[in-house]
Parts: sequence; structure tokens; C-alpha cells
Amino acid sequence: MDGAKVAADLGQDFGATLTEREVDWLMTREFARSAQDILWRRSKLGLKFDDAQTKALDDFMTARQGAA
Repeated sequence: MDGAKVAADLGQDFGATLTEREVDWLMTREFARSAQDILWRRSKLGLKFDDAQTKALDDFMTARQGAA
């Protein structure tokens, strides 16, 4: 992904290989607005996420949207 050389360059790891850079891309290019949107509508990662991971992703997305 654009300039990433190591895994840490992809930002926070939410679990099941979903990273901050991917979430940002989904939000800006695919107009994803919630964790459920990413985990179930755009992927099936919801099968691998537990409640705490889902909440962390949703909190991150809410904060990102508030900053925009």
C-alpha cells in the first residue's frame, strides 16, 4: 500500500489482517461508515472479529468521521 515498507506502516491492526490504512481507504473510497459496513457488507471479516475488536473498529471509525 502506497509507501508501506513494513506492517507497522499500515497503522493499527484491528484483527484478522484488517489495518488502519485499509479502513481509511474503505471510508474514503468505498464510503464505509460503520464497523458493520466493513465487517459484513464489504467483507466477511465479521466471522473472525469478537465484540471487543468490533467496538474498537467502530470507535476508530466514529472518531475519524468526527475529525473530518
